[in-house]
Amino acid sequence: MKNLSFQDLGIMGFASCATETVKAWVLENEFISVKGVLLGGNLMGFVDKETKEEYLWLNKEGAVGYGAGSNAFPLARGLFLHGGIRMAAVTAEHGLYYDTEWDLDLETSASGDSASLIFSIKDTDKAREDLNDTLSTGGFSSWDDTEPMKNYPVTNANFIFKVTLKKGEKFVRTECIVDNTTTEPIQAEAWMPQTWPITEDSQIISHQKKRRIKGQSGAYVTDSWVMTEMINDKFVTSDMKLGTDQNLPQYDGSEPYFTNGKEGPKNGWEIAFPPTPLDGQCDMNYPLQWPSAAGGILYDYPYMDGNYHAVSFGDGRGVAYVSNESTPKSPRFTKMWSWGALSLFDRDKAAMKDPPLAAGRPKTEYYEPWASAFNSAFFELYQFPPGKSSWEARFVPIAKGLNKDMKQHELRTVVDDAVKDAVESL
Repeated sequence: MKNLSFQDLGIMGFASCATETVKAWVLENEFISVKGVLLGGNLMGFVDKETKEEYLWLNKEGAVGYGAGSNAFPLARGLFLHGGIRMAAVTAEHGLYYDTEWDLDLETSASGDSASLIFSIKDTDKAREDLNDTLSTGGFSSWDDTEPMKNYPVTNANFIFKVTLKKGEKFVRTECIVDNTTTEPIQAEAWMPQTWPITEDSQIISHQKKRRIKGQSGAYVTDSWVMTEMINDKFVTSDMKLGTDQNLPQYDGSEPYFTNGKEGPKNGWEIAFPPTPLDGQCDMNYPLQWPSAAGGILYDYPYMDGNYHAVSFGDGRGVAYVSNESTPKSPRFTKMWSWGALSLFDRDKAAMKDPPLAAGRPKTEYYEPWASAFNSAFFELYQFPPGKSSWEARFVPIAKGLNKDMKQHELRTVVDDAVKDAVESL
């Protein structure tokens, strides 16, 4: 156990107002050191021991609080984004317990060749009371101001985030588990957000052919603002209804991929990825070229192609999230978030909007993919059956070879080779 100097908590336009030192638990093998904290059940360290380099984006310049009272996040107090890898439990938008201390158990294998940090929290009436804040309405309650969090009733489920290092492996093992302790299905979301440092030379690396902008059918909240802000007049899109993928169970309203009160087929727009720009200037493989002043959201469609979703850091390094390849019966989903092109961003103008969410853009740039095996998008819920539902993944640090002048197919060749051992371990 080590003490970790926690990020300063700042308010936009003011100096830092608080600093906190918290306990951190460290796992190490020959190659990797990871560091976890109780707040949010969060990994806030992922170091290559050979190079001594940190792989995670961490908000060391100050965690800016934003979105208070906006209903954009589950709690009225809004969000402080610290960075890391964790499990987002119960709801969309960082989960209901992102700033709550989770329980922690330590586990060592009988052979002694692996060890795990096991973070967990149980979603109960008491746990929600202990949040000590007003729960949000907006999309969390279908805009019913009289019943906050109506769309996400108490589940009485255990949400478990297991992080493991094994001797001889140069990757991190993770498992996200939803343990439904009741006798009936429960409605919830389960995601694994990650934050990675990027520059203007950073590229998203994957085998994905299509991605999606979420519509209003089958979801409590639409992403039509992404169409307006980032896609319209810049790229060619197609209505999901024109294709056949909407007939898959993840999109046609079938169990367990449906949302109570929003039953029926899901809709939205699909784009080839990267889409061909109408002006020939933007490559969406570069997160900091996304043509938006307010950020943007995309989803793998109909689910993740291939075994990984990776990003280069712009300095030759990068990281890959690795999981089993999707099938209609066992899909993997990826939500993508980028703040977009810095040249389009004006913090003063962002601060004048209602709510001023984009004004919370941190000082340093990051890319934030979210992984799930259950939810096809934020606010598109999943009916978890009684018992345990889970998926495993790996995080592979790539120390070199992702050079900034490489083409996408060249980068994929590097990542394909780097993830082989991780894929075989699944």
